Amino acid sequence: MVIWIHHFFHEFSHLFLMVLPYFLLGIGVGALLESKGNFGFISRFLGQGKRSIVYASLLGAILPGCACATMPMAEGLLRKGARLSTACAFIFTSPLLAPQTVILTYALLGPSFTMARILAGMIGGVGIGLITYALESKRIIQLPDKIIEHACCSEKQKKPSFISSFRSIAIKLGGYFFIGLAIAAALTISVPPTAIPNTIGQHPILSYVIATIIGIPVYICEGEEIPITYSLISLGLAKGPALTFLLGAVGTCIPTLLFAQKILGKKPMWIYAAYWSIYAPLCGVIFNSLPQ
Repeated sequence: MVIWIHHFFHEFSHLFLMVLPYFLLGIGVGALLESKGNFGFISRFLGQGKRSIVYASLLGAILPGCACATMPMAEGLLRKGARLSTACAFIFTSPLLAPQTVILTYALLGPSFTMARILAGMIGGVGIGLITYALESKRIIQLPDKIIEHACCSEKQKKPSFISSFRSIAIKLGGYFFIGLAIAAALTISVPPTAIPNTIGQHPILSYVIATIIGIPVYICEGEEIPITYSLISLGLAKGPALTFLLGAVGTCIPTLLFAQKILGKKPMWIYAAYWSIYAPLCGVIFNSLPQ
């Protein structure tokens, strides 16, 4: 038990130091959006209609971000009046298409994986955006009341300062940041290193589902999924399940889902998770069926 605790704190500190700069960057961008952002501009491009879903996906593609950076930025967008569907599209796309991860994918996995990642990110972001837009329009789902009230008040009241906005977002998301890292650290040291390649590779038909499920507890930040995927392929894993793991580990890791529940609400979070669980294996099946 003592050894487990020692390994836990070692892994937790490693994850914390690795992720903290991106978390603070995300909070900073979110605070800038709320305190300095032009509401009319944001409302025009990210707050109205289905077109805003495409704009949000493109915005997510050009901003650097893992879950710990993307979620605070999404919080800033919501505070400026962005729709739930817009936020979902941004949250989906940003970790997948951060420029540095696309470049690293090309370097290690080649052009076909890179193109598959880009297409999966953009199509998937627009897809989840359209689904949540339809559900939101029918009032089946909606943003938490506190977010709606904050967005309405921000139009009438004086903009908060960058410091107060930074503090507000940090307080709201900080607890989930630590909880997510703690769970990820505990699972990382508890699951044997050989579990992923051995489990995924044993069942060709179920490998897509297994790859998705295994991706959930694996905390992935800023391109870590790429060398892991490379290792899985070198161990003989087919390219389809490998792509499924790559996508699922980025989109459905535990910190991402915890943040999503806090920012979007419980019901939208479950819809987001269900969408990922279907979309990642589907992308893998399609990718595997393409010529080598």
